[in-house]
Amino acid sequence: MSDKSLLQRATGRFYTHDLIASHLVKAILRSSPLSRLGVINLIEPFCGDGRLVTKFLKVASSQKRLRHLVWNIELWDSDADAIKIAGRDVKRVVEQLNIDARINAIACNSFLLAPKRFGEFNVCLTNPPWEILKPDRRELANLSKEEAAQYVAALREQDKTLDDLFPLSRPLRKFSGWGTNLSRSGVEMALRLIECGGVCGVVSPASLLADQMSEQLRHWLFREHKITDIAYYAAEARLFEKVDQPSITLVAKAAPPDEQVPTLSFYNRKLESRSLDITPAAWKGLKENGYILPLQFGISLIQMQSRWKRFPKLVELEKGNGRGLWAGRELDETRHQRYLGSEGDYLFVKGRMVRRFGIADAPNQYVKRDGPRVPTSANFHRIAWRDVARPNQKRRIHATIIPPGWVTGNSLHVAYFRDNDLERLKALLGIVNSLVFEAQVRTHLATGHISLGAVRQARIPPLTDSGIVRRLSELVDRCIADDAQSLITLEVIVAQLYGMTRKDLRLLLTSFEKIESDEVTNLLSCKEWEDTADERA
Repeated sequence: MSDKSLLQRATGRFYTHDLIASHLVKAILRSSPLSRLGVINLIEPFCGDGRLVTKFLKVASSQKRLRHLVWNIELWDSDADAIKIAGRDVKRVVEQLNIDARINAIACNSFLLAPKRFGEFNVCLTNPPWEILKPDRRELANLSKEEAAQYVAALREQDKTLDDLFPLSRPLRKFSGWGTNLSRSGVEMALRLIECGGVCGVVSPASLLADQMSEQLRHWLFREHKITDIAYYAAEARLFEKVDQPSITLVAKAAPPDEQVPTLSFYNRKLESRSLDITPAAWKGLKENGYILPLQFGISLIQMQSRWKRFPKLVELEKGNGRGLWAGRELDETRHQRYLGSEGDYLFVKGRMVRRFGIADAPNQYVKRDGPRVPTSANFHRIAWRDVARPNQKRRIHATIIPPGWVTGNSLHVAYFRDNDLERLKALLGIVNSLVFEAQVRTHLATGHISLGAVRQARIPPLTDSGIVRRLSELVDRCIADDAQSLITLEVIVAQLYGMTRKDLRLLLTSFEKIESDEVTNLLSCKEWEDTADERA
């Protein structure tokens, strides 16, 4: 094995774009009264080539109130070559700007060094590694069996160490024993490095503000710190080389939270920015929704959540006994061609074959009888929805009903009622494919996957009124038959079941950027609005 550290082998490196660096640096400087201090202890624990620190010093030195400061600057990174570059570049900027500074550049495993330095710094700014800690298949291919075993064992030890040092960043569950997210661990570490009253600015995948795996860390972040600035950067802006993923910057002070709403910004694919407004009451209400902040989809949803928070979550349908919902995945698609053929008892369905209220491409291959065991769920009518749907799609939820005798790969999730109530299943499909349901799911998403966990968190109106269930089921039948007016009517009826007015729906539609103007007009002028007593809109 080479001398390159195992941690560095297992992680990627995504250097910070200048736009992100500029926003983060300015937000940090706005958030902390550094001018009151004589000496600033600054740390960049994952410094790479040092660009965040050089940007910070350039902006700080341009402010007259900060020119008298003395700086103690620490640069950490596991890449010895990068540390040399960072130390050289930071030193050059210090000399050019005539800054009084001492620089200490250390090649180290930052995660292991950090606990010895917790609470020592006035300022921490960083872009931690973004990867999941797990063996790299390409790395394993170049190792002998013995070396591979040593490599995996070392990563296991690293994984356990991070769990112990940064408990708030532990994933709720691990897959095949792996799941430690280095970005989460890095955010927790960075926040612990600052002293009381200190300020921390981090770059992170947007999942920090949305996914279930980050919930424990997010709760601590919002409950124990004063958040002063959050900015969201659309994946389409491609601000990181070879990475198509939405990102955020977040600035937090080691101080109790207050009623003040942080500065919220959104950068689109053209790098155009706009500020986002949220009321103090809505900001305070984030607690009720797991501190999920849907900057990536529509901040207006926070104000709207009061409309449906009284309804049960989809996951609660799974608690029923004989009539309860079952949800999950069926067959692993890995090397699926080896178990498919022209004969068998179950047709095999992949995600690309499913569209909203229909089948885009009918399956024609069977799971061989000597192939993997087909689960019991394949004997029921099921709702099936695609697992993969890019964030910039017009609609991300593509769901339909598939019949018994079809079995799905794991590019689809499925759900069915154990009593095989097809009418109620169709009613549920109408809700799942609705704009209101998708809006809720999107607030929990930060990747290109429509995870079952996110879908389970969405709230749904009760399906206990037989008249409502029958009407939804009939409309779904017409939607499956491609009746355009029924698609509109179904959307409006579902919105009304959620307690929404026409004004509410108009606001919701602004979050769906690719919904065309004629669709908006049709939805808002639907005669179902005229048939309701509530004309507050």
